Amino acid sequence: MKYLFFLIFSLNIIFYIFLIFKPLNIELDFSIKGGNNLSEIFNNLEEKNIYFPKSIKLIFNVSGIDKKIYLGNYKINNSDSLIDIFQKIYFGKIILKKFIISEGSKLTDLFSEEIIKSYCQTTNPHNECELEGYIKPDVYFYNRENELLSILKKSIVRQKIDLSKSWKVRDSRLKNFSKKEILIIASILEKESCANEREKISGVIYNRLTNNMPLQMDSTTIYGLKDFNGDLKKKDLRDSSLYNTYMHKGLPPGPISNPSKTRYLQLLSQKNMTICILWLKINAVMNFQLIMMII
Repeated sequence: MKYLFFLIFSLNIIFYIFLIFKPLNIELDFSIKGGNNLSEIFNNLEEKNIYFPKSIKLIFNVSGIDKKIYLGNYKINNSDSLIDIFQKIYFGKIILKKFIISEGSKLTDLFSEEIIKSYCQTTNPHNECELEGYIKPDVYFYNRENELLSILKKSIVRQKIDLSKSWKVRDSRLKNFSKKEILIIASILEKESCANEREKISGVIYNRLTNNMPLQMDSTTIYGLKDFNGDLKKKDLRDSSLYNTYMHKGLPPGPISNPSKTRYLQLLSQKNMTICILWLKINAVMNFQLIMMII
């Protein structure tokens, strides 16, 4: 009788292990939202033919994890067993979305007006809120849409840290340029040039600024246009915007994109401040002809 009891008990244990480790062949997404308790979560799963044994349910209660379950979306794959699903819920393995801030991207192409306004109201409510250029290009992860404001905050903090670090090792010839001016130039480089042209373009920008010449950069002019359709016309070069560097000398009032750390590190190095004589001579003729066309 004792051996029979032991046999039945062992078979139950084996069956139980088989049950919790057996793939369910179910593929679906499910959400745990604010206010959901354990009973609601398990009921929701049972409606999808996923039944947890009472012993596993008990672990949630005894461990106290039921009071701090991660909210968000969970993914169940065909190969997942009950123990796999348990671990996903227990350890909060939620599905994360990618939020990519590309090099040279614009603020308004990344974040909604509502998010931008919310950030400005909480951080700088009484002054003008300038964010263009201060967002670090990178890949960020989030789960819920309301986390996009946190991504904006995080990207601004990281960009300012990178800029400050780069600023400390700047070339001596840039001592009269402010951090904002460096950021503006880096943002122009990000939009104006390909990888193999940046050294030349940075040299051209530096020399035009130091010689009080108009920058004459298409990218800045385009940024200042209200309704740009992708085709820069002669009349656009006469636009009154302060971003029109064909009409106004010096730098535009602010960055025109969000540059990467690589871009302003390139700009702040001595190598990229080299005067490109041949490049300038070629451009001098072209720019003179263009100015005559505008006039």
